[in-house]
Amino acid sequence: MPWALLALLALPLLPRKGAWWWRYGALALLILALAQPAVMRPGERVAVLVDVSQSVGERGLEAFRAFDFGGLESPPAIYTFAGDTMLTERAQSAQNLSNDAQTDLARALQVAAASGAGRALLISDGAQSRGDARLALPGFPIDTYRTSEQSNVRLVSLLAPERVSPGETVEVVAVVESDRAAEVTLQARVNETPLEPLRAPIEAGRTPLRFSLPVGEEGNLSVDANLEVGFAQPTADDAQRLDIAVAEEEPVLVINDPATATLLEAQGFDVTRGEPGDVTTPLNYSAIVLRESAEPFTPGQLTLLERYVSDGGGLMMTGGPESFGLGAWYRTPVEDVLPVNTDLRTNVELPLVAMVIVLDRSQSMSTGNPSKIDLAKEGAIGVVELAYEQDLLGLITFSDEPEWAFRPREATSQGKREMLDSILNIPTQGGTVLEPAYQDALASLRDSDAAIKHVIILSDGRLNDGRGPFSSAPGLNFTTLARQGAADGITTSAIAIGDGADFARLESIADAGEGRYYAALDVSTLPRIFTSEALTATRSLLREDPLRPTPRAHPLAPNLGTPPTVGAYVASSLKPDGELILEGANGEPILAVSRQGLGRSAALTTDLNTFAGDFAAWEALPGVLGTLTRWLQARPAEYSATVTPQEGGLGVVVDAVKDGEYINDERLSVRYNGVEQTLEQVAPGRYEGRLDTPAEGGTLLVSSGGEVKARAQVRDPKGEFNMRGAQSLLRDLSARSGGEVIEEAGVYAPDLPRQRTAVWHWLAALGLGVFMLELLLRRFGLPNFGRGQPRG
Repeated sequence: MPWALLALLALPLLPRKGAWWWRYGALALLILALAQPAVMRPGERVAVLVDVSQSVGERGLEAFRAFDFGGLESPPAIYTFAGDTMLTERAQSAQNLSNDAQTDLARALQVAAASGAGRALLISDGAQSRGDARLALPGFPIDTYRTSEQSNVRLVSLLAPERVSPGETVEVVAVVESDRAAEVTLQARVNETPLEPLRAPIEAGRTPLRFSLPVGEEGNLSVDANLEVGFAQPTADDAQRLDIAVAEEEPVLVINDPATATLLEAQGFDVTRGEPGDVTTPLNYSAIVLRESAEPFTPGQLTLLERYVSDGGGLMMTGGPESFGLGAWYRTPVEDVLPVNTDLRTNVELPLVAMVIVLDRSQSMSTGNPSKIDLAKEGAIGVVELAYEQDLLGLITFSDEPEWAFRPREATSQGKREMLDSILNIPTQGGTVLEPAYQDALASLRDSDAAIKHVIILSDGRLNDGRGPFSSAPGLNFTTLARQGAADGITTSAIAIGDGADFARLESIADAGEGRYYAALDVSTLPRIFTSEALTATRSLLREDPLRPTPRAHPLAPNLGTPPTVGAYVASSLKPDGELILEGANGEPILAVSRQGLGRSAALTTDLNTFAGDFAAWEALPGVLGTLTRWLQARPAEYSATVTPQEGGLGVVVDAVKDGEYINDERLSVRYNGVEQTLEQVAPGRYEGRLDTPAEGGTLLVSSGGEVKARAQVRDPKGEFNMRGAQSLLRDLSARSGGEVIEEAGVYAPDLPRQRTAVWHWLAALGLGVFMLELLLRRFGLPNFGRGQPRG
């Protein structure tokens, strides 16, 4: 009790004349007011928020009527809500809510807080399509009750290429989501013409339903689709639509891959079956498919392919006996724009390798600019850089006599530095006597414990063995040496460079030595040949154990199901910017894609012509590769539109760029759902605007002077029916606010703390009133007021 109340104890000691009692009473009231007394009364009112949106419907009202609010000290305030919130006397119907196609939990909580509620009961399914309830938590507890779930089947989206060519057959994927197994009927229409209904069973979760469209002449295809099921469920999210532009495309160039060419031709693609010589400026192709070694391409052609992709083209490399790491693509400009690396140094455990390079350093190797010896040194350096620390590398040179640059040694960091110094200091001189150096190389490897033993011979001239003073066997047959080496587990490859090389003898050495033969007429390819040979000889690049690929979720191939077994594929590793669609062993890609500059690239590491096995006959493969090829054909548009759902409308941003320059001062307008709006330029090449219409699926058009410049698919969010995270949202609201999660409807009588209400101001006013009354009575009242004698 405040100390001011102790002053009341002195009142009996004061004089007790008649009128003074009035002043004593006023003083007592004022002293009591100073003590700030209060009374306890029932807490604030409870607000009941009932969700009546389309995803809940009558179930929300039924849940409300299942609660007993008789235990509350005062009747609750009842609100029904969907996109709007309304106070009702009785939650009997949702007919008076105009915006029941959305749910705004945040708005409902804000209305309850503004009404002075001290606690809320939220009855909802937890789905919200507008706002964020977590950001609108009021300062009082929220009790939540989740309504029973309603069965729902939704048509999530229609997936198809934005642009196709006349005469093609286009596959459209309708993505259906359901919370139960069901039989559905998909009715699609193309330019208002119905297609044959597609009836199919679906399981709970997401299911792709595929149907094909024949494409006619140039123009547009408007595709509409809706679902029908045999039970009651919300229908507002059962329809989708999109537009597909039909226009002529340039042909697809397919190099040395007849199986892929046939597959694309069957789908209506204009295919040019070509060869490496077709890679010339300008590359007037909508996409390029490549199944070939890098060897027949000149450095200029490799750079041209890289620029083609970087400037907006589409390139796919397919597997084959001379593709990826098997085809000398390592460290080429083309590998730079692929989604995969052809080297596996980080992904494969290699057995111990022992390799010796037998290098021609005759005087003829000094010719050329750059010289052949310099290019050979560059290739040898690449081999050293590829080696692992446990690998053994050696290099022996030959001219009139052999000379070791360095004998086989481990490729440690120190060892590599010394090897590089030795390679750079190799001079040119003398003739071309191979046999002694080849003998020494084989001998140095014969006693090695390495699992892989390999010799690489390089020469640019006629071999003079059998005639020089260092020949131990005049008329020597090199194939005998190579066969003996192969019998001892030592393979031999040979590289003939320039047009004066001893092609026949070098090729016979490679054949007898069970290695590979390279005829490098273009000496500039020599470094690439060296590194490719090192990769092929020391790494198991062909995965020959049949396996079933693992599909990965990707927009280009949603819900692939279970692919059949792949017989074999060329091993590679996925780049950081690569995207997996089909995965092989240990994360190795079988099908992968990436964006490179303005263009796109893909890698199919199996070979549909030879070793793909059952995979080549997979019924879904034509659709997958057709969709992938159309994706590769896509070019960066001069006008690209981005659509973002906003409160009650759509925000539109258009970027306009041509030949690397911004397009300014355009009069652009956008049209969607019958609403048209002019865009305003806000920055170089950028135009923005807003449409006051909600996202309902379909296509938004950007035009200038009546000509369509760009299209953008508008996805209908339908968050009203998205139940992902709905239950956790309700639990989170209760946990954060200090409320309870109610599992069963029944008596609702939460603890409402009684509130302390101050009454001091009433006592102060009463004391002041008594004092003023005493003054009035003294001045204008009874004659003897205030003169009474104190009692004895």
